[in-house]
Amino acid sequence: MKLIASRELSAKPGKVWKDVAKEGSVVVTRDGQPVGILLPTSAATLIEDMQEIVFAHARRAVSRLRASAVHNGTFSLTQKDIEAEIRESRQS
Repeated sequence: MKLIASRELSAKPGKVWKDVAKEGSVVVTRDGQPVGILLPTSAATLIEDMQEIVFAHARRAVSRLRASAVHNGTFSLTQKDIEAEIRESRQS
């Protein structure tokens, strides 16, 4: 995967779009750190491409939630424990 500086994107956008078409995707960096990814798309595939991105974000969020549950010990709660937590929360 090709890396480009954000200033190259603003200075030479035509070259960057050619790189996206050629490489399949390009990582944009700022101060040497990745800040975005440019992916090719078209009118015919835009909705599917956006759905894939949304699903990827959702999968990452679920992974973070699972890791957090393991870290704080809530992964082992039973259904009864969860219902008790809900009742307690609703009462307060």
